[in-house]
This record gives sequence, structure tokens and C-alpha cells, in this order.
Amino acid sequence: MKLDYVPTGILWPLVSLIALGVAGCGDDGGGDSGAGTESTSTATGGQGGAGGGGVTATGTGAGPGSTTATGATSTSSGEPGSTTGATTTAAATTGAGGASASCGYPAEYEDGSVTFYTLDMGSTEVNCSYQITGRNPDIVAHVPFGGGQYFAAMNTEDYNAAAMCGACVEVTRDDGRSVQAMVVDQCPIATNPKCTAGHIDLSKNAFLKVGEEREGYVGTTHGGAGGKISWRYIPCPTAGPLTFRLKDPTNVYWNEIIVEGHAHPIEKLEVEINGAWQTATRQSYNYFVVGDGNMGAAPYHVRVTDINGSTLEAMLALKAGDQPASAQLPACR
Repeated sequence: MKLDYVPTGILWPLVSLIALGVAGCGDDGGGDSGAGTESTSTATGGQGGAGGGGVTATGTGAGPGSTTATGATSTSSGEPGSTTGATTTAAATTGAGGASASCGYPAEYEDGSVTFYTLDMGSTEVNCSYQITGRNPDIVAHVPFGGGQYFAAMNTEDYNAAAMCGACVEVTRDDGRSVQAMVVDQCPIATNPKCTAGHIDLSKNAFLKVGEEREGYVGTTHGGAGGKISWRYIPCPTAGPLTFRLKDPTNVYWNEIIVEGHAHPIEKLEVEINGAWQTATRQSYNYFVVGDGNMGAAPYHVRVTDINGSTLEAMLALKAGDQPASAQLPACR
């Protein structure tokens, strides 16, 4: 990095507007417009509640990992209430001897709980930095359920410093109702005591698939007013290839990379610099940065590893928008 250059992502001021709620759960608005930029949102919980290059995919069956970072916070209320991608070729193998990799997902929560929130209660962004493409109804890019409307804010512990961004979950109520949603946000326990391990703050339309608006906070074994909730991680039913996006598509000296549209949670991203793979640090807002952000000259040779140990490589150009690989991460069993 040039000594006289300051990354644009570092220049953004940190702004935190924290609204304390009576009940429900908050989502942690993350910065897509600058490194570490904070945003806020307030959620209702109802009553009580493209350069060329090659891409390869391989599967090894490794287990899950974790990342560290800090992010913005937001809270919720419990009152009623044209882009082009990298040109790639792909070859994929899965696991030793061609067998599928073992799913490395965390264990199911048999005694969980759910509340709900809406983006209009204060969210300018979602903490995982996926793009908001609609409001009323709320729609988030790359969410494969309900036309992008079924998404979730994960409690602080299970959010795991953005490690579960893009993970898909299936939430089931004891009366048989269920819904599938994708994690796009954080529900921070620092501003809401309901956001303990096992709790999920669903988008309102997702919540209404398992509960009534008047209930607000469901999961009697986890503090809720009614019903019993269990939930588990599932593979995301992606319809296309995994994609990458640069935070600053015009900056030749500094950048961060986000991975989107993946079938399984992403454990690690690496960038090849001067012939050596360097592991990027995941920020709490789900972008990855290598060192001081200077990755050298584009195109950037990147490699991602998912929670199952499967890997995929691609070449990224310095440009705006989604840069899709021509492959998806392998299935797991």
C-alpha cells in the first residue's frame, strides 16, 4: 500500500444509533459502504416479543471453523404491532475417492425460539452486507426462499462473527408448521437479552409461516410465550454458481471481498499474492480482507473453503457487481 494512501473503507465514520426494545430481537446492520461502517435497525417482535481464469472445486470433508471480528449493532422492539462475472471453466471433485464431503454443520437446536423484525424499523443495511433489493415487502439479494423475503438475523453466539452469514436454516414448530430462511443479519445480545444461543429473529413474512403476529415471541422452552421451536442448518438450494463481489471496484490499492450465493457457510477465503496463498480476515460485516487490503494487481486469484472443507478457486477482475464462478460448492451428505 502506498504510504500516502488511506483506504476509502477506513475513512468512513462509525455511526451507531441504538434503539432499546421491550422484547423481540435485533439485527446487526453491517457496512457495505465502508470498512466497519455501522448501521442500525429496529425490529418488531409482535406482542411479547469479469476477468478470465480457471475455477476448480474440491471436497475434503473437513469440519467447521470460526472467524473473529466486531460489527455494528441494532435492536428490535417487542411491541405489537448489469453485472458480469469472471469467465471460468470448472472441474469438481467431492471428497476422497469422489465421495461427497461430510456436512460439517453445527448441531440442531431442539429448544430454540423466534421473533420477527422488519427492515423499515431502522435497517439501512443487513450485517452480512447482502444488498437489500426491496422494502414492503422486505427482500434481500441471494436469499433463495420466499422470493428473497424469508431471511433471518442470528443471535450473537451462533452468528459467530459472521461465520454463519449465508447459512440456510429450517425452523419447525411443534404443531408441524415450518419455514426455511437464510441468515443475513445479526441479533445482538448486547442490546437484547432474548438473542441468546438458539434464538433467531426472522423476517416478518418468514415468522408468519410458523407463528401469528400477536404471538411475537415463540418457543416456550426458550422463553417464548407459546409453541416449541426447533431449527437446524440445511444446504442452501442455490440455483446458480457461487459469486464474489469487491467492496471498492475502482480501488487498485485496497479492497475487500464478499462471497455470496454459496450452498454452504464459508469458513475461509484466501488470495494468492506473489505466488503464496494468504488467508483473509473475515470482518463482522462479512467482507474478507488480506493484510492491509492491498492484493496487488488484478486479476485476483482467490480460493474459498466451506464449512465442509470443500474448496473453489476463481479469478476476479477489478470491477463492480457480482462476479460468478462457473461452479457451486459440492453437495455434502
